[in-house]
Amino acid sequence: MPKDDLTPKDPHDRLFKKVMSDEANVRQFIKEFLPKELSSQIDLKDMKLIPTEKIKGYNKYYMDTAVKCNIADTEGQLYFVFEHKSYPDPNVLLQILSYMTVLWDEQRKKNNPLTPVIPVVIYHGTTSWNVTTHFQGQFRNLSEVVKPYTPEFNYVLIDLTNIPTEEIEQKAKDTPFLAASLIIMKLVALGDIDGILRIAVIISLSEEERIILILYLFYTLDVDQNTMQRIVKELGGEEIMPSLAERLIKQGESKGEIKGKQELLIKQLRRKFNLTHGEEKMIRSVTDESKLDAAAEAILDAKSKDEVLNTLGLDL
Repeated sequence: MPKDDLTPKDPHDRLFKKVMSDEANVRQFIKEFLPKELSSQIDLKDMKLIPTEKIKGYNKYYMDTAVKCNIADTEGQLYFVFEHKSYPDPNVLLQILSYMTVLWDEQRKKNNPLTPVIPVVIYHGTTSWNVTTHFQGQFRNLSEVVKPYTPEFNYVLIDLTNIPTEEIEQKAKDTPFLAASLIIMKLVALGDIDGILRIAVIISLSEEERIILILYLFYTLDVDQNTMQRIVKELGGEEIMPSLAERLIKQGESKGEIKGKQELLIKQLRRKFNLTHGEEKMIRSVTDESKLDAAAEAILDAKSKDEVLNTLGLDL
C-alpha cells in the first residue's frame, strides 16, 4: 500500500471522493437522500460523472463531485455538484457560486447553452450546521430595493448527523460501501465508538473497502491505542491484513508523541501570547516533529507568536 494512502492530508476529503467516484453510489445517493420531488424527476440511467479536474485551469474553486443528468421539463442537461463538509463553512455559498460561474463560462466559450446547477452539501460535523442555505441570507439587512440585483440560489443540505443510522443503512442498502462510509462519517463526528463497533454492513465489503474505512477511522478518531486496536480487530483489520494492525499501532505511538508536542506548544503559547481557536487548530495540523521541536525552542526568545508560528511553516 502506498505510503500516502496511510497519511492523507484530509481523510474526510479522501474518503468522500473515493465513495462518490463510483456512479452506482452517486446514483443511489441521489435516489434516496435528495428530496423526493427532485429525485423522482431525474433520469438516473443516463447520469454521468463529470471530471472535476478540467476545472483546475481556471484557478477557481471546484467541487468534490459533479454529475450531469436529465430531468423532467428541463431541456438538455442538469448538473449536480456535491460538496462535503466536516465543519460549518460560512464560505460554502461563495464556493458553490464560483463553481457555477466556472462551469457556465466554459459552456459559453464553447457556444453551448447554459446548464442549470443544483448544489448539494453533505455535512458530518461535530456542531450544528448554522450556515444559511440561500445566497442572499449571507447579507445583513439586505433591503427589498437591492434584492432584485443580488444573486440568489439555494442548496440541498444533507446533514448526516441528524439522520438515524438505521435510516442511512436502509436508504443505501444496495450500495454497502456508500452505506458504511456515510454511517462511519456520521459516527466519527458524534464520537460514537460503540456505534462504530456495531457496524455490521462493513463485513460485506471487499478487503480494499474495509482497509479504506479502517484507515479513515485511524486518522479521524481521537482515541487511545487500546481502543484503536479493538476497532481494527472488530472491523476485520487483523483478519484481512495482519500487518495493517501492526503498522497502525506503530503509527499510533508516533501519533501520540506528536499530539503531546502539539498540546505542549499550544499551552506555552497560551501562557505567553494567547491563541485564537483557529491558531490552535493550525498547530494541531502540524505533524512534522522537527518543526514542533523548533517552535518549542523558538518560543523561549520570541517577542511575538507570529515568530513561533512561522517556524512551523504556517500560512498566516
